[in-house]
Amino acid sequence: MKLKVPERLVKPLDYLFIFRPTLFFPVWIITLAGYSAFFTSKNETLWWVTNFNLKIVLNLLFVTVLSGAVFIFNQLKDINTDKINKKLFLVSEQYVNPETASKIAIISLIISYIYFIITFQFIALVILILFGALWGYFYNFEPFRLKDRPILGFFANIGGSLLLFVAGWSTAGALNFDTLLFSVPYVFALSSVTLLTMLPDYNGDAISGKNTFPVKYGKSITIYLSVIFVFLALIFGIYVDDPVISLPSLLSIPLFVILLFKNNLPSIFRCIRYPILFLGLTLCVQFPYFFILLALNYYLSRIYYTSRFNLDYPTFKVD
Repeated sequence: MKLKVPERLVKPLDYLFIFRPTLFFPVWIITLAGYSAFFTSKNETLWWVTNFNLKIVLNLLFVTVLSGAVFIFNQLKDINTDKINKKLFLVSEQYVNPETASKIAIISLIISYIYFIITFQFIALVILILFGALWGYFYNFEPFRLKDRPILGFFANIGGSLLLFVAGWSTAGALNFDTLLFSVPYVFALSSVTLLTMLPDYNGDAISGKNTFPVKYGKSITIYLSVIFVFLALIFGIYVDDPVISLPSLLSIPLFVILLFKNNLPSIFRCIRYPILFLGLTLCVQFPYFFILLALNYYLSRIYYTSRFNLDYPTFKVD
């Protein structure tokens, strides 16, 4: 059953949804995983934390605003490709004027950085400046435009995710060698999913001349690497004794094994959507209030897309 409200009520939300709230899920999950991993590295794995921590809430809020700004820049530079792939049409189809979207993104960036300055979180500030530069500028704009370079584009995606993980860690405590060590299984897990996210857009990317990893090296190699990475995520997760990444990796492996033998779109979407869900739900056992945030974003996004465009999105359906 789809819950719809009059379109006139959700139309003003176009200016919110250019931030792409459905991508907030991985942003929140990766950042919170970094925060959690700090305590795991101290043999103090967190479970069922119900006390309210204002610093975590505010940091997550402004990381979200910053990430949303980066996602707007991505849409601004992908207008032609998005038209071909028939997605992310708020900017490409000018439901929101691109110039207005650009101003919103710039203001959001500035506000986010100001927050980390006035709260004296200078390490987090540096990390997030690097994140904004990597995903906002180097990934999208000439002469770098890493998104059109198969290897560098892949590493840019992983590098941005790693910076979010480190930003989450820095919220909990000081950076050290353990930060790098405990990030390894998450990097492999994210690498696995990141490669697969490029496959559904394969045809549109090839037509528009985007030189993504699958376009350059083929679908089969992309899938094989993805499967290898998810196994490495499990192995390294067990090595560092981090159940937060080990359990989701273990649950995901059957999906990736099936993908080896049945590499159609439904199988690909299962391997994209469910692993991040498994990781998110594991974090919800640590931070139960996080489930409320995930549920609110999911259902409010569904109401918006159903009411505004009659789309069944976001969804866990894969067929």
